[in-house]
Amino acid sequence: MRHKKARRQLQKKHKEALEFVSDILPDRERIAPAAVGLAMLASSLPASNALADFSNQVIKPKPETPHEEIVIDKKQALLSDLKTVLPGQVRPLTVEEETKLDEVLSRSFGMNVRHEINGLRLNRTYGVIGAEQHLVRYPGDTMATHLSPAEAKNHMIYSSGMAPGRGAWGYFTTSEQSLTNADVEREKWYIAVQTFLAPDYNSRLSDYRDFFKFRKMLLVNPQTGEAIVTIIGDAGPAEWTGKHLGGSPEVMYNIGLGSGSRKGGVLYFFIDDPGDTIPLGPLSL
Repeated sequence: MRHKKARRQLQKKHKEALEFVSDILPDRERIAPAAVGLAMLASSLPASNALADFSNQVIKPKPETPHEEIVIDKKQALLSDLKTVLPGQVRPLTVEEETKLDEVLSRSFGMNVRHEINGLRLNRTYGVIGAEQHLVRYPGDTMATHLSPAEAKNHMIYSSGMAPGRGAWGYFTTSEQSLTNADVEREKWYIAVQTFLAPDYNSRLSDYRDFFKFRKMLLVNPQTGEAIVTIIGDAGPAEWTGKHLGGSPEVMYNIGLGSGSRKGGVLYFFIDDPGDTIPLGPLSL
């Protein structure tokens, strides 16, 4: 009986504070008796102090545990995958190795990468690349007209000079006035491959000629993970050079082989892009 009487007195005395607590808490009916009990225990304290103590303990938000962000280094993942497939030295790959690399490169770069398309392929997909010169894009093209001011400041790119003859497919366009951005990009990111050593090349000359011309290829430095979308813009080098393909000055610079001996082992696989939707140039993982 005394308890009920005391409870009624406390509810009357602290009506405003108890109503405030009941309003701000989600489960009012269940928490109200607890609030009254707390008020009874703290009756010796001013109502404002009791309410402050109660609110600090009941409605103080629990600090959230920060989520750990998992960062995947795609370049390191690629290098790790390549290491499990590639031999210790540069040599022609087996069909089994090439098929595994088709899958690794396609997955890593999000494009259809293949060592063979419609039964047509190169003599190898893993070889030593060497530096090439700039190709003449149209009659009268010179180093003075070939590079932008920014490119001309790059010593390696400028000092490479211009090749004395045209590429395997001739000029990229007929004149400076007809030069398009697509022509500029093709010459900038070209590679020369040993088309003449492709399997059954002589018996399928017409097939190979149309197939190789400006064919997109994925070029990858397996030591660093650097990669470029290139096109076949020339044929070569000769077998006696000890190199298996060549790269434009821009290709060599961006694949990480622009200094020293300017050569090294690279992977070069076809990109199946019939809609021509994949732009040329360096790729980033």
